[in-house]
Amino acid sequence: MNKKFLFIIIICAGTTQMKAQALKIDTVAVSILDRMSAMIGDMVSCSVNVKSNFDIESHHLGLVKHSTEDQVYLQGPDKLLIRSEGDKGSRSFLYNGKTLCYYSLDKNQFAEVPAPPSIMQMIDSVNKIYGIEFPIADFFYPTFVDDILSEAKNLIYLGITKVDGKECFHIAGTAKDKTFQFWISNDAFTLPLKVVIVYTDKEMNPQYEAILSGWQVNPNLPAALFEFTAPPKAKKIKLGMPSGKK
Repeated sequence: MNKKFLFIIIICAGTTQMKAQALKIDTVAVSILDRMSAMIGDMVSCSVNVKSNFDIESHHLGLVKHSTEDQVYLQGPDKLLIRSEGDKGSRSFLYNGKTLCYYSLDKNQFAEVPAPPSIMQMIDSVNKIYGIEFPIADFFYPTFVDDILSEAKNLIYLGITKVDGKECFHIAGTAKDKTFQFWISNDAFTLPLKVVIVYTDKEMNPQYEAILSGWQVNPNLPAALFEFTAPPKAKKIKLGMPSGKK
């Protein structure tokens, strides 16, 4: 990684720990997040594996832990593929700049809907209309750091630690409705390797945790990867809207 940046981190880290009680927004934490966001913003393409664990409330059991594993392939500005395996079944989302396709391997069913011409616009639109959430989408917004700072009450750099044997910067923060932690790789790419969010405004404080691994930066991804061809006997369906929407 950039030696100048490392020097700044080392020098500032000593003073940060001494002033942690007085600081609300730690400039070292902001610098690390800015560097990570800039790195992601400069990517032409990428792929990453995401293992997520999350709580869903059960009327009889309280919070029940669920999990999913996603393979994410992104080609900016208008191509995205997500292959997902887990408690929500085996499914894929393919976006080619014009259409978003959903395919359930378990049921051999698919749906297609028109989509806006960029990944971020598509994610916003599909989430608003259909309630579909895309893994780690927040990291890819150009306004990621500004969004964090707009709601953070505290944002602190906690020091160096490891995730799966890889050295990371550990950052934690609080907001009105959540607490959050990020583990950012301490290498040339400065990419997120782990995130934990605790939703403090919800009953029993459900958590979301994701491990990000196998980052590939600017791989050559063929356009055909993002095109959907319906398998034999696949049934076309309509995407359902979340309850309460019409």
